[in-house]
Amino acid sequence: MPRTRFTTTFALATLVALVFTSAVHAQPSSPDAVLTRVRASGLASSTDHITVYFPTGMEARAFADRARVQEALRFYADSLGVTPELTLGVLDRRTWESLGVPQPYGIPGVDGVPPVAYVPATDDGLATMDALSIAARVGDSAHRLLAAAGTDWERAARSHVALVGLHELGHVLVDTYGIRTQSAWLNEWLATYAGYAFMRAERPAEALVWEGVLQGFRDAVHPEHRTLDDFDRLYFGVGALNYVWYQARFQEQVQAVHATHGVDLLRRVRTAFAPDAPSASAADVLTRLESIAPGFRAWAATMR
Repeated sequence: MPRTRFTTTFALATLVALVFTSAVHAQPSSPDAVLTRVRASGLASSTDHITVYFPTGMEARAFADRARVQEALRFYADSLGVTPELTLGVLDRRTWESLGVPQPYGIPGVDGVPPVAYVPATDDGLATMDALSIAARVGDSAHRLLAAAGTDWERAARSHVALVGLHELGHVLVDTYGIRTQSAWLNEWLATYAGYAFMRAERPAEALVWEGVLQGFRDAVHPEHRTLDDFDRLYFGVGALNYVWYQARFQEQVQAVHATHGVDLLRRVRTAFAPDAPSASAADVLTRLESIAPGFRAWAATMR
C-alpha cells in the first residue's frame, strides 16, 4: 500500500478501512506541503532548537511534548552523532481536521519533507478511546508495569499517545541515520527501538508506561494475522487492532534485544542495511538481523 515518506500509524481505530486507503497515503502535492499547511494554519508557534505549532491555550501540552522530543534529539546526537530535522505540531481536533491530517484525530503520525510530526493536544482522540475500550481484557502483567510507573490503565490510555510521537521521531531517525530497512515490519520495529532506547535511558517511567500499554494489547487482542510475511504483504490492511498487536509483538523483541545491545544495535543495523546494501529477501532480512543479535529467528518463529 503506498505510503508517504515517514508516514506511520499506531492504528487503534475501528475506522481502519477509511483511514488506510491509498488516497490517504498518497504523496503530498509538493515535498514541503505539510509544513506549508501548518505554517499557514494560524497556529501559535515557538522555536527552541525545534519549532512547535499549537492552538492558543495549549502551550503547556505543546512545550511538554517539545521537551520530550528535544531530549530525544540530544540523546541521538550524543549516542549516534545524528540530529534529525523535525517540526512538531500539537493539534486540537478542529485544527487537525482543517489541515487534512491523514489519520483520524488522536493517532499520531509524521509526514512531509522536511518532516512534521503531529500529535493530539487532548486525550479524547481515537487512540485513547480504543485503549480504554479494551480495559476489561488487560492482564495482570500490564497492570504491574503501569503500577511500577505510578499509573493505571485509564491514565496510561490517556497519556501514552504522546509517547507514540517518539515512535514517529524514530522513523525520521532511522531514515536520517542512513538505514535502508527493506521491510515494512523492520521499519516499524526500528522506529520503536529508537524511541524505546531513548525512553529507557532518559525517561524510564515513560518506558514502563509504553511497555505496559503494549503488554495490555498483547493480552487483549487475538488477531487473525500473525506472521511477518502477512505484515509485509498487508501492512495496514491487517486491520486496526491486529496492527497494534503486531506493534506490541515488535516491542516484545525490542525489549529483549535492547537488554543486551542497547543503542549500539542501531549502529550495527546501519552497517547491515546501508543504503548501498544489496536488496534483501524476507529470509535475508532475518539472516542479517540474526548475525547482529541472535534470537531474531526464534522470535520470528513465534509469529505464527
